[in-house]
Amino acid sequence: MPFDMDFNDVKVLLKTVTTNSKKALDKMTDRYNNFLTLNPDDAKQVYLNSGRKSMAAGDYEGAIKTYRKLLEFDPANIEALSELGKAYIKVGLLNDAVELLEKARTVDRSSAQICFYLGSAYFMEDKNNEALKAFQEAIRIDPGYVEAHYKLGLVYDSMQDHDKAIDAYKKVTALNPDFIKAYQSLGLAYEGKGQRDEAIKYFKKALEKEEKGL
Repeated sequence: MPFDMDFNDVKVLLKTVTTNSKKALDKMTDRYNNFLTLNPDDAKQVYLNSGRKSMAAGDYEGAIKTYRKLLEFDPANIEALSELGKAYIKVGLLNDAVELLEKARTVDRSSAQICFYLGSAYFMEDKNNEALKAFQEAIRIDPGYVEAHYKLGLVYDSMQDHDKAIDAYKKVTALNPDFIKAYQSLGLAYEGKGQRDEAIKYFKKALEKEEKGL
């Protein structure tokens, strides 16, 4: 089944007629005709590749447009849902991110990444209880998810539960001994508990890691 090109792409083509040379127009026409012949799977891959490149380049607005187009004909595409949620977070559209990622979680309850992004969005909205549940779910799905353990620690710190934050950060350093931010956060958590000697120990360890270029 051929893939239907978005009408906005047609308008771009028409604009080319009046503004570009014949050579450029021919090139655009060929691209348009080739795109029309793509089957849905091929079109999906085109959009996924384009979205990945935009995300890697930090072009989050471009990624948002690309993933939205993909979801128009493949609403349950997990990568598109997850990455669109991440892009929304990057540009500060937190409500959109939460709404999308909650939907994505109903589509695929086995994705630790979706839970992680959802937790990140909730945390940025200062919704600590919701963030806590999302990060805990990410860790339940993938116990080795280092960033999820770290974010879990940040949530506990935000809730003034420094003991649980320390447990989370120590889990991070056990999984990845070179995770510098975890040592810094351990220092801050111990400082929050009034344990200055322990705080200094972890601050020094963070500096040692930084000096080694880790």
